[in-house]
Amino acid sequence: MPRYLYLVRHAQSAEKQVNQNDFGRELTSTGVKQALLVGNYLLQQQIMPDVIMTSTAERARMTASMIADALKTDIEKINLQEDLYEASTRTFFQFITQLEDHLHHVMCVAHNPVVTYLAEYLTGAEVGDMVPAGLAIIKFNIQSWKEVSQGNGELENYITPEMLTP
Repeated sequence: MPRYLYLVRHAQSAEKQVNQNDFGRELTSTGVKQALLVGNYLLQQQIMPDVIMTSTAERARMTASMIADALKTDIEKINLQEDLYEASTRTFFQFITQLEDHLHHVMCVAHNPVVTYLAEYLTGAEVGDMVPAGLAIIKFNIQSWKEVSQGNGELENYITPEMLTP
């Protein structure tokens, strides 16, 4: 049975204010709409992640929450991961290869540039610069997440909120 990784860059966030911690930046109203569009797209495609792993930064947490709301899924599926905030490509890759094998559909909400680098590293496809709320759907024909390696994923789709706007 194939395994799917749904890499999501957090939706549009407010600019960092003077004396504000980057970690606490929230989504803008546009960002909320973007995350809901992505969640609605997933719902229409009947894609239901087993778990939503998210960076603990507020903008990523909010993005994960909005997607979960649109999917009408249990908020308990959201799993906060400190390692995904400011993760290197190597750290993120190790995180994926250590996923539990009973999970077949895993969403990770994190930050650029690592989500772009990782999508390209895993698939060999050129994604460019993932936009806010960009979604890379990656399919692996493997038995275990431990088998994930450079180029053995297939980029099934790359979706941007602009593509989903009526």
